Amino acid sequence: MSRTNCAIGKDVVPASFKGVQFYCSDADIEGGRRGAEGEFPFSETTAYADLGRKIRVFHLTAYFREDDHIGDASALFMACESPQPGMLVHPTRGTHLVACRSVKVSDKLEEAQGETTAEMEFVEANPVGSGIGGMLFGMISSALNATSRASFIRDYRPALVSQPWRGDVIDTAQRLVQVTANVTKQVVPPDAPASEHRDILRMDEVAQDDGLASIATNVDRALSNGFYTIPIHIEDPDVEFRTMRRLANAATASSTLPAGAAVESEEAVLSRHRVLAAIGMAEAAMSRTYAYVDQALAALDATLAVLTDEAQAAYNACDNALFLEIRNYATQFTQMMNDLAYRLPGLVAVDFMGGVHPLVASYVIYNNATRHRELEQRNRVDANGRFNPLVVGVAPTS
Repeated sequence: MSRTNCAIGKDVVPASFKGVQFYCSDADIEGGRRGAEGEFPFSETTAYADLGRKIRVFHLTAYFREDDHIGDASALFMACESPQPGMLVHPTRGTHLVACRSVKVSDKLEEAQGETTAEMEFVEANPVGSGIGGMLFGMISSALNATSRASFIRDYRPALVSQPWRGDVIDTAQRLVQVTANVTKQVVPPDAPASEHRDILRMDEVAQDDGLASIATNVDRALSNGFYTIPIHIEDPDVEFRTMRRLANAATASSTLPAGAAVESEEAVLSRHRVLAAIGMAEAAMSRTYAYVDQALAALDATLAVLTDEAQAAYNACDNALFLEIRNYATQFTQMMNDLAYRLPGLVAVDFMGGVHPLVASYVIYNNATRHRELEQRNRVDANGRFNPLVVGVAPTS
């Protein structure tokens, strides 16, 4: 799909709230810090105590100028009045989970007939006690999960695809559901709640019944239930990470179907599966225990590889909301993993220009030959009891 009419390249995208799109003429954001200020009589001294970040407030002015501007404005008004927070795609600031504090719709009856404007005020609506980690992680509560699901429900439309390609689309969906179901069966114990076993049976039904697999909500429910259940029953984060990575690799292919509903539908299910797997990889990566900084950075790189591929696919498909949310998720995940990684011991590599005995390498690196066992765990010892010329070890602390 051409990106000629996609506005991300211009740093401005069509805005939306809870899926209702609109165009903005003005967009402002408020933020800052809360603080207690102190000024004392007859003194040149002042005081300030930081009380934390202010809640962010977004002010947007929307306009509607089409023939159905009244209906479009009404849809936005109802979205603002509907219960619970929703996803705001800001025209310049990415995606945010927000609540609509107020909305004022104005119909221009004389000055500009055929135009309606809406003044809106939104506040960020992060869960209480969430912080960055709470916003980022949690398979169900993740903003990325919600945005990915909305894109999938919109784009997965096998009923609009002609044969034989309709069968190809459904086969791809069923294959991914079956792969997820098989892993779920392996990790769910016999004494698990009956609801989880029923979910597995429903996953099998979707994987075998073309009619069920042609409905987006059925496929999404099957994939989501699997990706939600699997981490619950894997206690080892290392195993969980590897499992999620294998699931992500099950959907690495790109669609080769004809342009239109066929390729959009197949790409939608591939993207949905990989986004769920990437969220699972990120959760597991943050839960793992790392001995060295390179291990943490390797997990970061593996997860970002999946997220980067999906962001590029969303960008190419003009799916602005999903592209921005993946980019936002990846940025926060990178920050958190770097914070974790650089608290770990670093590595040092020494080139001895030839084979070297572990005792000698340990003495050179640590000034202590008794630490040779540490080097032997990270480097291969040949038949002569020597390391290869390049020896890697934990960097000395002093």
